[in-house]
Amino acid sequence: MKKLGFLLVFVVVLAGCDVGQLAEKITKGITSTSESAGSIVSSGEESSEPESSIGEKETSISIQSSSEEMKETVSDELKLVPQADEIKNGLTIETDATLALLDDYVKQNPDMGYEDDVTVIYTGETFGESPNLAGIFFIINRTDTAMKNIRFTYTFGKSENELVFDEHAFKLTEESFGILEPNAVMPMYLVVDSTKEDLLKNMESTQVVEEINSFDYEEANKSETSISSDTSTEQKQTEGADLSFVIPKENADKGQTLDNNPLMAQFEQLVSENPDMGFDNDVTVMYSGVYDEVDGNTLAYFFVINKTELTLKNIHYKLNYGNKDGEMVWDQNESLVAEEIFGPLEPNAVLPLTMTVPKDKVDLFFSITNENLSIWLDDFTYEEL
Repeated sequence: MKKLGFLLVFVVVLAGCDVGQLAEKITKGITSTSESAGSIVSSGEESSEPESSIGEKETSISIQSSSEEMKETVSDELKLVPQADEIKNGLTIETDATLALLDDYVKQNPDMGYEDDVTVIYTGETFGESPNLAGIFFIINRTDTAMKNIRFTYTFGKSENELVFDEHAFKLTEESFGILEPNAVMPMYLVVDSTKEDLLKNMESTQVVEEINSFDYEEANKSETSISSDTSTEQKQTEGADLSFVIPKENADKGQTLDNNPLMAQFEQLVSENPDMGFDNDVTVMYSGVYDEVDGNTLAYFFVINKTELTLKNIHYKLNYGNKDGEMVWDQNESLVAEEIFGPLEPNAVLPLTMTVPKDKVDLFFSITNENLSIWLDDFTYEEL
């Protein structure tokens, strides 16, 4: 067996009853969903054909006017602050044309945002190319609190029937995104689904459907403090709960345990050594960094992590996994985490699944890192146990 240093490559979030979706930021920082190739198997055995199970959840949205019509805010001057990754890469307002454009936008709209609140608005600009086209959004902090590790779900579109994001979940990590200081405006590059690109390009910023459905963060000057807005206080908090590795049902039925199966023991160790993997109040799919060469095939082991309060079964999605240049290892690959093979996915549980890398994509697969990863999930459905 070979392993790649336990490289944790986050793949994406799911959708469903208060289980958001994640999109990945073009320049790093936000993780988007990705594809997976081949059938999902348990310890190398193929699963049954994928099948959809439940419909999409209802969406709560509100219509807000453009930034010019927002109410009067505090007199403190807003300042554009690049993301931490942009600063690390030497990008500044003086050296980068996109940041310079965004800085001019902020200077021309000094009253953006709401007093004593955090606001997300669309700038009307885009970044990148298909299939990684991103809308450039601002997150504006008009409070007196510095925030880090921000998590929010966001609805945005042209109308109730034309949504670019439908309660999508995003996470802005301190490491990649940085700290959102008081009176700061920071850019977010939110990648849209390829089917929504034309809708985004034709959007007008004067009147849109948008809403921050939930918003959580940690206070930057306090250690291990999580503050939740009123929109999410009724959700069961999974943050901080210990993750448990679960041997798939089919494997357990064959008598496999952590004591007699080295691969399962390795997975359990990986989970115990990385208790923060996955996103709070969401489901995450990620490559574990562990792979095998079996009978001339490369088997890549992925994790499905449930950090929600729901017990899920028969999880179905289309997995897309490739690099930011548009080279795909798996493209719209049907994947099914079937209950009869894997069992249910309990809250705070981690299930392993096996993906067979296409023979002509092996070199591409091993060339993908956190820095050039492009990954997203489409058509995610599940059944609640």
